[in-house]
Amino acid sequence: MRSPHWTPLSRLLAHLGPETISPRMLLYLSVASTGLILLISQSSAMLLNRSHREPYSPRQRPQLSHQPPATTPPLPSPQLPSPIAVLNLSRAERAILNDVGDRRWDGRQWYLEQSRALYSYLTPEHRQRRAVIATNSGYYPSKADYLSLKDSEYQQVLQQGQPIRRLILGSSIALGIPEELLQDQDINLGIPAAHLQDILNQVQGLDPRVEPQQIILFGTGTPELLKEDSIEEIQQDTLEVLEALRNTYPQVPITLVSVLPRSRRDELTQPHMVRVDNSQVRRLNRNLAHLLAQHPQIRFLDLSPYITDNKGYLKRVFSTDGLHANALTALVLIKLLDFNDSLNGIFSPSPVGP
Repeated sequence: MRSPHWTPLSRLLAHLGPETISPRMLLYLSVASTGLILLISQSSAMLLNRSHREPYSPRQRPQLSHQPPATTPPLPSPQLPSPIAVLNLSRAERAILNDVGDRRWDGRQWYLEQSRALYSYLTPEHRQRRAVIATNSGYYPSKADYLSLKDSEYQQVLQQGQPIRRLILGSSIALGIPEELLQDQDINLGIPAAHLQDILNQVQGLDPRVEPQQIILFGTGTPELLKEDSIEEIQQDTLEVLEALRNTYPQVPITLVSVLPRSRRDELTQPHMVRVDNSQVRRLNRNLAHLLAQHPQIRFLDLSPYITDNKGYLKRVFSTDGLHANALTALVLIKLLDFNDSLNGIFSPSPVGP
């Protein structure tokens, strides 16, 4: 049986003419024709013998291991104002910054003043510790002293039956939020040099019967970055803290504020601050933002567009030393929290007037 491809092939040969066809060209044409015939035959057989396929369905996206309970009311995505709008300060805001701008935090003096006010809530052991620190000018409070002090402050709130508006957790970056930016029902449990494991211990000591209206995590991860811990470790520890908070308060909105980068090397006041790798900070923040997008109870608040330059460095005007946030950064944070909370109807903004 003659191939259906013979007719066009014979026409091509007739067009070329016998005088233009060499033996080598004839061999090439024969091989090409044979290969084309085999290819068409195989394709036809595959089409005829193909079994019926199931209709296409998209692959299901894997679920994250840390999922909020189904009863948690979802939080809308933050609709935040522009940096220009946030940094357009009112007279009252500028007055607060002028008042606290030159204030130097003396950890020893601050501890002695606060522990005096909370003396009746201190344990006997920490009362003795306070006496040692008070009578020896060369003695400074340790992290354990600060943790005990903040636990005493929390116990005072519980015993007095005071409602809690915002519960703030974190390192010295959180503790540095000026009291002038907080309301009477806010409680700041920030601890100098607190690692995420320290914060986890704090969370485990919270009373689940006394729900705050909102929980803020601010200044986390920086102590670990100074120790040059891996991003994977910091990320895992952060998720453990969030999981503990979610289990303790399954209905309370939680805001995790982005990890702060550092300023440029020549703007740092301490050499060891250069250990904070801003590329790692950006990677950590991206990872956390992606993971927490699956959690309707937890909101990731990125401060970077408001406080960093076009290279990702912390602008020096937002820091006390090139690493720690100052009052202006705290004000930006409070304004963003108030703005988003007013959209969601959580509660009224902080009383900072025009």
